[in-house]
Amino acid sequence: MNMKLIVSGLPLMFAGLCMAQQGSAVYLQHCQQCHDQNSGAHAPLPEALANIPWQDIVKTLETGVMRAQGAELTAEQRVAVARYLGKAGPVALPTMSGYCPAGSKPKASGDSWNGWSPDQQNTRYQPEKAGDLTAEQLPSLKLKWAFGFPNTAAAYGQPTVAGGKVYSGSNDGTVYALDAQTGCLYWMYQAKAMVRDALVIGPDSRAYFGDLESNFYALDADTGKLIWQKKLDNQPFTRITGAAKLYDGRLYVPIASQEENAGASPLYSCCKFRGNLVAIKASDGSEIWRTFTTPEAKPTKKSATGVQFYGPSGATIWHSPALDLKRKLVYVVTGNGYSDPDIKTADAIMAMDMKTGAIRWSQQANPDMFNWSCAGRQGAGGNCPENAGTDIDFGGSPILVDLDGGRQMLLAGQKSAVVWGFDPAQEGKVVWQQRIGKGGPAGGIQWGIAYSPVDKLVFAPIADAVRGDPSSGGGLFALDAGTGTVVWHAPPPKPLCAGQPGCSSAQRAPPTVIPGAVIAPSMDGHIRAFSIKTGEVIWDFDTVRNYTTTNGIAAKGGSFAATGATVADGFLYINSGYSSMPGNVLLAFSTK
Repeated sequence: MNMKLIVSGLPLMFAGLCMAQQGSAVYLQHCQQCHDQNSGAHAPLPEALANIPWQDIVKTLETGVMRAQGAELTAEQRVAVARYLGKAGPVALPTMSGYCPAGSKPKASGDSWNGWSPDQQNTRYQPEKAGDLTAEQLPSLKLKWAFGFPNTAAAYGQPTVAGGKVYSGSNDGTVYALDAQTGCLYWMYQAKAMVRDALVIGPDSRAYFGDLESNFYALDADTGKLIWQKKLDNQPFTRITGAAKLYDGRLYVPIASQEENAGASPLYSCCKFRGNLVAIKASDGSEIWRTFTTPEAKPTKKSATGVQFYGPSGATIWHSPALDLKRKLVYVVTGNGYSDPDIKTADAIMAMDMKTGAIRWSQQANPDMFNWSCAGRQGAGGNCPENAGTDIDFGGSPILVDLDGGRQMLLAGQKSAVVWGFDPAQEGKVVWQQRIGKGGPAGGIQWGIAYSPVDKLVFAPIADAVRGDPSSGGGLFALDAGTGTVVWHAPPPKPLCAGQPGCSSAQRAPPTVIPGAVIAPSMDGHIRAFSIKTGEVIWDFDTVRNYTTTNGIAAKGGSFAATGATVADGFLYINSGYSSMPGNVLLAFSTK
């Protein structure tokens, strides 16, 4: 044995150990509070970060959404914690197989699920047409194909189905167009940042979507060729998470932000972000109007160390808006305010004129002022609002529904665990409210609800997980949409993933409805279908497994949180994987 080689390698070995120890220390001191399970910050768990190249983590800390936290660290600390958490090796898109044969075209189909919902009202209800999936067929569903997303540990996006193709964005910013029947790959396009909103396919065969740097794109839906791209907001930490709505040549695009996370840093001048909805021309992306949900921020107070704070701010729009074509209004619900002073448009439902963007009315639900300096130790960062809440914003889309007698109702679910019924004919007057759980940062109703126009029922999943208890939280409620009365409650099954990091019975994902059944995924990696009449489970599939994929990429399933099922032309499509239990796969089920 060459002792000289061993001795000469000691400094490198110890340097590696020191780097790991430093990275661990940085993580425990600066990162663990938000990246721990059930923190409520929706931050990736260490298990998910382990699948991300460490260079990408450094980039996020230096110029991305975590740059406020990264500014508190030295360059050496940023590299150390990135190497400690992330995946070693260079960033590269692996070789992919499974391309569709040259000249092939998808099977003609008039059925679609275009964007967040098949309709402009956000019901997430797919009516039955010839060849569609029925409740009776659900127990016979079989996995037909799987597609793996490379270089990612989560699959956030809601699949879109139109013209015989499935479209989905991914965490590394790649957008894919697949054959809906076979899963073969027609084309892929590399955006500038993560794409987690559902694509919208226009009648002009264009594919529209945004990314997490608020870039918005129009691609040729047949070839993937870029037609135009616009930067829709230049505010720090701005992002697009909700699917746009397309109507009459206009795109209504919601703008969100993670500046509330930056507020955790005592060195950050919190906060200036103004939630907004922007209407743009589908032809070229030019702006028609922009409506802010909060006034322009002004200097307020200074911290003990001289950091200038600003406000008001926040009232972000995380979701896809709803269109009221009868009244020519667009509806959004907003998130919490980030900084003092308080504003009435935070945690509210707002109606804007579709033509001009003018705010017609606004109705506040449970007010909530919050940024992440408030988490754990109240006011620890110095910029926690004086009347701080607990982060109970609206994360899911509002739904406009038709009731008996010509009445309409606006429905929305809040992280407070309250489902709301607002009257659109009376400027959003509260008709009813129904509490279905405890709520809070990691609880309540997180990413949306759904509605059956046949049964006049609204379906709300509940998160409400308790730290360290994988069996806590979860459950699905059916409410009468006219009164808010609970019709039935389906408690969560005991999670079979117990013992795995991130396992939880919490239900954060939005449901999907077909005649006779409601489909609701869970953080335990299961996708289940429930009888609309009784709440009985009629189909259950555990996605937490490894898959052979059409494109040759290693893939596995994981938790469901921000995305639900897409149903079209007899198929059920869903993306599996979240920060709790990582995953990177698009699954297609059918009885055909």
